[in-house]
Amino acid sequence: MKNKIKKNHFFSNYLLILILLFCFILQVSVQGVVYVNKNAAGGANNGNSWADAYTAIQAGINDADVADEEIWVAMATYPEAIVMKSGVKLYGGFNGTEPLRSQRNWTTNVTTIDASTARGGLPAYHVVTMDSITSSTIDGFTIKGGNASGSSGIYLDERGGGIYCYYSSPAITNNTILENSALSCGGGIYCNGSSPQITNNIISGNSTYYEGGAIYCINLNRYSIIANNIITGNSAYWWGGGILCAIYSSPTITNNTISGNSANYGGGIYCGTYTSPSIINNNISENSAADGGGIYCYDSSSPVITSNIISGNSAAGDGGGIYCEDYSSPQITNNTISGNSASRGCGISCYNYSSPQITNNIISGNSVDYGWGGGIYCYYSSPQISNNTISGNSASYGGGIICIYYSHSWIMNNIFYNNNNFDIYEYDTISDPLVRYNDFYGNPDGVYYDEGTTPYTSVEAMDSAIDKCSNNIGLNPLFVGDTLSEGIWTAAPVYNSATFQTTLTNSSAAWTVNEHAGHLLNPDTSQNRQFVIVSNNATTMTVWGNVTTIAKIGDTYKIFDYHLKSTSPCIDAGCLISGLTEDFEGDPRPFNGTSQIRGDGSDYDIGADEFIRQTRVDNWIFYE
Repeated sequence: MKNKIKKNHFFSNYLLILILLFCFILQVSVQGVVYVNKNAAGGANNGNSWADAYTAIQAGINDADVADEEIWVAMATYPEAIVMKSGVKLYGGFNGTEPLRSQRNWTTNVTTIDASTARGGLPAYHVVTMDSITSSTIDGFTIKGGNASGSSGIYLDERGGGIYCYYSSPAITNNTILENSALSCGGGIYCNGSSPQITNNIISGNSTYYEGGAIYCINLNRYSIIANNIITGNSAYWWGGGILCAIYSSPTITNNTISGNSANYGGGIYCGTYTSPSIINNNISENSAADGGGIYCYDSSSPVITSNIISGNSAAGDGGGIYCEDYSSPQITNNTISGNSASRGCGISCYNYSSPQITNNIISGNSVDYGWGGGIYCYYSSPQISNNTISGNSASYGGGIICIYYSHSWIMNNIFYNNNNFDIYEYDTISDPLVRYNDFYGNPDGVYYDEGTTPYTSVEAMDSAIDKCSNNIGLNPLFVGDTLSEGIWTAAPVYNSATFQTTLTNSSAAWTVNEHAGHLLNPDTSQNRQFVIVSNNATTMTVWGNVTTIAKIGDTYKIFDYHLKSTSPCIDAGCLISGLTEDFEGDPRPFNGTSQIRGDGSDYDIGADEFIRQTRVDNWIFYE
């Protein structure tokens, strides 16, 4: 009997400990949250619960007094500007009843900080201020109404209309940053000396007079990330309509849609003095500028520009897709650069001592009615141009590449296909590109125009007459999709200005769902511009960019896939390129794609694609 009593006493104590521990955990979780609800009525308004919530966000921030304390804000429009504190985690998107943060929905429960009257009836200079703070978060808000229009000469009052971030390390996530403005820099977001994580935001309709319509970055370290955002419809009068990276900034810019932005220089992205951002896997389309419609690289900048879609951008002057100037040396690899337009360098423009490495790109369907260099324009520059597929580009001078004024380009292992007005146009006697191991085919006007005087219409004549031209071929490269699909549109194209995509219809088509995704479309074969296909179903497809001015009912279209067929003469016909280990989609280079090795052991293919023959048996892939 005695043992039984002891056992019951033990379990009673154990149960009591569990209850006390549960209460302690519950108490900590409640104490770790401050509640804000503009419409809270009848409570104590001390932030301790939804019923007793503060009615202003700043009051909740001021109350936060422990590390990583969370502030939960219920849906409403809050007419204020806020100043963040270190360690504060600010979350919007609640309906005002949730016991768990995971139950919020910032899309449905729109929570807006509107600073349009927050400065004595005038717009606040910044909607959100983060000055020398660490470990803070703002997540799930619409941020609008800021206007950094200060004219008193105070530095911060002219920068960061939406968010002002100075020597801080915030997470800026799941927000809509809308229609803010700044006199100097950063209409949407201004970051100086900071390491922000800017992810999953919609940044739209922001503007600045000088630099960085959506985002301005200066002195940002390599730990800064701008990822998975939609950056659309922003503008800067001078530099960087979408994103501007200034002195010594090196953020990672990845997986963003950067579309419909504008500036004089760098409609989509501007990379300035001594910057080295990593620009990876973005969609950069429908941006416009005087120079550098998609991306502008300037003054010793060295960005890595890899695996992006750069399509449908425009420049009145140089560089519809990418513009490189004044000792800039970007690495431009594995991109699809198509459907861009400019007066010089519709795809890429290299100017004044710039020396980019242009490798493994599809540079296709870039066009201008009257201008220079449909694919690539080189002026007083020496780019290394290797293993690209340069196809269907057009210009008045040099549909593929034009070299002017001391341009000593290094041109190897490229496919030149169906470009007009010469694949390579050497404008003067002081430009001498090195042209070796390329394939030239299908140019209706000729392959090479030498020193502004002498046209060559065959590869054999070119290689024989010009000492820097050798080992080139003039054979059909045999692309998988040269005649992949042709047809006629049966309905008018429809452009969606919110997604920057056009839907086109052929009611008689019988496509497999998404069989053409990632391929290129010429929506009207009477012209040359090509656009990247986003998706397709049986009878419709969507492409990046607005093609409603190009494609009409009854127009004939053509779809291209620039992979090599197994019978392509470009397989194993290139030369060794030091350091080149992959093709445009990550397949290994070099790869012996035929039964015979060429003899030098290199086995590099010509063009952006390295052909790899595969045999599949029971879900195993064997390379031949």
